[in-house]
Formats: sequence, structure tokens, C-alpha cells
Amino acid sequence: MALALTIGLVPSCHHNEHNHDHEHEHVHNHEHEHEHEHDHEHEHDHEHEHHHHDHHGVNVIQFSESQAKKVGLALEKIEPRCFGQVIKSSAQVMPSQGDEREAAATASGIVKFSNHNLVEGTAVKAGQTLFEIESSGMVDNNVSVRLQEVTAQYNAAKAAYERKRQLAEDKIVSQADLEQARATYESAKAAYDNLKGNFSQRGAVVRAPISGYVQQIHVSNGAFVEAGHSVVTVSQNKDLQLRAEVQPRYYSCLKNIETVNVQIPGDNHVYTLKELGGALISYGKATDADCPLVPVVFRVRNTGHLLSGSFVTAYIVTRGSQEVITVPQTALVEEMGNFFVFVKVCDEEYEKRLVTLGSTDGVRTEITSGLSAGETIVSRGASMVRLAQNSGALDPHAGHVH
Repeated sequence: MALALTIGLVPSCHHNEHNHDHEHEHVHNHEHEHEHEHDHEHEHDHEHEHHHHDHHGVNVIQFSESQAKKVGLALEKIEPRCFGQVIKSSAQVMPSQGDEREAAATASGIVKFSNHNLVEGTAVKAGQTLFEIESSGMVDNNVSVRLQEVTAQYNAAKAAYERKRQLAEDKIVSQADLEQARATYESAKAAYDNLKGNFSQRGAVVRAPISGYVQQIHVSNGAFVEAGHSVVTVSQNKDLQLRAEVQPRYYSCLKNIETVNVQIPGDNHVYTLKELGGALISYGKATDADCPLVPVVFRVRNTGHLLSGSFVTAYIVTRGSQEVITVPQTALVEEMGNFFVFVKVCDEEYEKRLVTLGSTDGVRTEITSGLSAGETIVSRGASMVRLAQNSGALDPHAGHVH
């Protein structure tokens, strides 16, 4: 009986073990299918997230056409162009030769300003009285006495000439006597006209030699001045000169000068030589011990932006034969010492691209890496695109995993 019980238990134990193994395999397969579904779902989410990152990454900024039009956004297609060597230098603004005139004292005496508001920068007209020089209290060079003498000489010479001219008609005096009287009269008249035009009842007057602006006053009101001493400089202020001084190592490049760009301190705009209506005048052919630098002189039209005597930054550009990639200065934005441009990747989307800079002529800058020919960048309004990025004007779901 015990044996029958033992035989009866074996199939039962084997059956349970088989069922247990089958149940375990079923659970395992179910878990494996669940893991597979979970992995598939995870992979799907990862692909979605990756796809989302491609279109709304941290370096891609959404900027609508209406926004672009509102801020005056401008685009430029990158095309390699010739870019010569740039020599950056400081340059002084100077008056052009022949563009200024000096007026001197016509007599010794005390200077009196004809207008107390006469200061440097005042507009004047040719012939306008600027100063009077009083010398009535002086024994020597007394203007009033001198004027009386010259007036008397002029009147006497005039009367003598008129008399001899009448006598010459009647053949009473010779033609030689008449010519001598004429010469005496004309000399006396010239001296009289000179004094009459440059002197008043109170003394000598100094008039503006040309129309323009008072560039410099060399005397003070009430000071004594000697005859012939310069008292004022008047400039027409139409043309100016830019005098830059460069190191001798650039001398071989100066024969290839093409243009110059000018930046005025405190003004972000860089003026081209074409804008200033200028041209290269000359450059130095030698140096000396006192000034080892080579002067380079440009003539420019005074557009009202340049002040004579001031200093500006000059970017002297020479002709180049090598084509490189350049961008306008207005296309560059700086962050933490790095420079970026915004590349248009599709409609209303711009990629913020890190670039490496080369030389600059103040207007355009060479890009040595980060851009390729054929790409389109924001050439004007880049700062507005950066503001859009900083203000978070991106897709609201950017970075969110679905």
C-alpha cells in the first residue's frame, strides 16, 4: 500500500513541476513582451525628443517675418571676396592746405573785439570787421596821424594829375610829365584806399580774409599787438586732411593703398572714404630720427562729423588678391569674449553660430572658421535676434519630452 502511494505521487509531482515551468515561462514571456513594449515606447519618445531638438535646439531662434520687418532685419548671402591687408592707425584731422587764411594786425596798438561774442567756431563773412586796433594814444605809428598824412598826399596827387591832364590837352606840358603825375597819383590812391579800408576813426581794423569759421584767435581782448602779428585764423572748413602715421614695416604695402575707413570716438558708425568724398593725397618716402613713422595723408570733405584738430581711428586698406569670407560688423554679436552670427536655416528660424574672426577694416571682418560660402546670415538687426533668444521667444515645448 505504501508502494502504491509512492507510485501515485510521482506523476503528480512531475505534473506540478511541468505546470510550474510552463507558468514561469509564460510569466517570463509576458515580462519580456512588456519590456519590449516599454523599450519601443522609450525609443519612440527618444526619437521624438531628438526630432524636437533638431528643430527647436538651444541655438535655433524663432523670429517671424513680421518681427523681421518691424525691426528692419537685413540678410546677406555669404560670397567670398578680395580682402587686402588692413593697417590700423590713429590719424589727426587737419585743415586742408589753402582752406584757411590768417589775418594780421595792420598797425600796432590795443586790440578791441568788434563783437564780444566772437569766439572760435563763429561763422564770418569775407570783409567782416573782427577787431579794431587803437593806437591814437601812441607817439609812434599813430593811425590817425598817418591817415591824415596819406589823405593829404592823395588829395594833392589827385589835384596835380587833374591839372596836368588839362594842360596836356593844350600841349602845355609834355606827355612824360603827365605820366609821372599819373604814377604819383595812383601810388597815393593805393595807399589811401588801403588805409581807408583797414582803418576807422578809432584806429586800424582787422577784417575776415575769407568766408568761413573762426578757427583760432591768437590775441585776447585789450592786449597789445605789433603790426604784422597774426590775430586770427579763418577756415572755410570745406576740405580736411587725415594724417595717419604708420610703422616703417608697412612701407612696402603703402603703394597698394585702396581706401581708408574712419571711426570717430564715441560714434559707432564707421565712415568710408567714399562717404567722405575723399582720396589719398600722398605717403612719406622717408623717415627721420625725430619721427620714425611714415605719414599717410588723405583728403576728405568735411561732412560735419569731423572736427579739425581731433584724432580718429583709421583703417588703411590695401588691395588684396586672395578671396576670403567676410561679414559686416553689424552681423557680429559678442558674448563672453566669443563672437557669433545668426545663420538663416529656414523660414523664420535662425541658428546662432560661433565664428572665429580674422582682420577687420572697421566695416567688414574676415571669418576664418564657422561660416561657408552660400549660407545666408543676418547682416543688420542681429542684436534684435539675440534679444528674442534671451527673452525666451522660442517654442514653448522646447526641451519637454512627450
